[in-house]
Amino acid sequence: MKCRGFAWHLVKFARVKQLIHKLLRCIWMLLVFLPGWHQVTYAQKNTGLPTRAELEKEKAQLQRQLEEANAQLEEIRKNKNLTVRQVQLLQNKISLRDRLIENLNDEISLIDRDIRRAYADIQGLEQDLDTLKAEYARQVVYTYKNRSMYDYINFILSANSFNEALHRYAYLKRLRDYRRHQAQSILQTQALLKEKISLLSASKQDRTQALSAQQKQMQQLEQERKEKNQLLLTLKGKEKQILADIEAKRKAQQKLDATLAVLIRREIEEARRKAAEEAARSKSATASASAKSAPAAASSGSAILSETPEEKLISSNFEGNMGRLPWPVEKGYISDPYGRHQHPVLSYVEVENNGVNIDTEKGAVARAVFEGDVVTATFDQYNRWTVILRHGQYFTVYSNLLKPLVKAGEHVQTKQPVGIVYTNDESGETYLHFLIYKGTESMNPALWLSSSH
Repeated sequence: MKCRGFAWHLVKFARVKQLIHKLLRCIWMLLVFLPGWHQVTYAQKNTGLPTRAELEKEKAQLQRQLEEANAQLEEIRKNKNLTVRQVQLLQNKISLRDRLIENLNDEISLIDRDIRRAYADIQGLEQDLDTLKAEYARQVVYTYKNRSMYDYINFILSANSFNEALHRYAYLKRLRDYRRHQAQSILQTQALLKEKISLLSASKQDRTQALSAQQKQMQQLEQERKEKNQLLLTLKGKEKQILADIEAKRKAQQKLDATLAVLIRREIEEARRKAAEEAARSKSATASASAKSAPAAASSGSAILSETPEEKLISSNFEGNMGRLPWPVEKGYISDPYGRHQHPVLSYVEVENNGVNIDTEKGAVARAVFEGDVVTATFDQYNRWTVILRHGQYFTVYSNLLKPLVKAGEHVQTKQPVGIVYTNDESGETYLHFLIYKGTESMNPALWLSSSH
């Protein structure tokens, strides 16, 4: 009777242990896999912050752009004459540094989140470890109290059948295996706890470094703002000269805009004439209908080209790459944006730009932002060249070139060089005047160029 009571307790104990073992395995799966998944998705879904990899990529890009801006500023500082371009370069540096500080703020926020999560994980692991140790201790005590080999043998031999004896033996074996698993679970929990503590220490070091970098950037930002304000005060003493330069540039831009309008309209009319001639040569009813509609389109005054199927495909591809076009120079930044805006020095003066001016380095090469055909390469009264490319209904214009590298009628590929950017030896300015048109309507190039430049 005593043996059967012991056997009943062992069977019940084995079943309970099995359930506990399955439950602990599920908990371990959650502990191992859930934190990693949560860390990947938490930034985007819960906080709106970018991932660590995205922040590192953005930081590297900003640091590279700051190095380029520093090199350009040092080059122009060799010129003793203070110019508006120095203000633009400083403003560009200030904007880049603001973005870098914001990047560091996001990095610190991510580190703080990781630290909070590490503390929570450590606390949970410590509780789990205490639970495992207590359960293992109770099991060891119970095993010690029932350590008699006689009881175990009687438990097996008192079975009603051979199969039941085998089952009872299997129960005892599972109990032994479970104790071994419990011991392994304790060791694994201790190792994971040690790893979490190490990660917490590394996160704290990362946070200290990020705070130090942020403080350094803020100090540099303050110095650059002071330098810009001092430069503005000095340049405002040259107000008459600056106003004269603004007026000269305005007249030159008006003349360029008028020239571009004539050239683009001429290209549009030539394309329509060719389309009409092609339609007239066709003898089919569909082609005849197209021939009748072509003059109507021309008389409507529309600035949009009549396109062949190939040209429609090019236009579609060009439109599909809005926001992803490569920059027309390898290095540079937009110093004069599109549209009407305040002058960088004389805030009461408004200037207007039908394109963008991209400051770049001396000897820079202008390159095609998309494949297309060269409409023309022409020069102005200052002997500076302008290259116009056609991409179906769209045109891209590369102005303020020292010399062109393509000729009218050539087909060019994306990033193919089209000209050398002009450098003003007196002021040290090197900029590309870049424009995009759909028909005769000017577009904002900044919206078309890739933001990852």
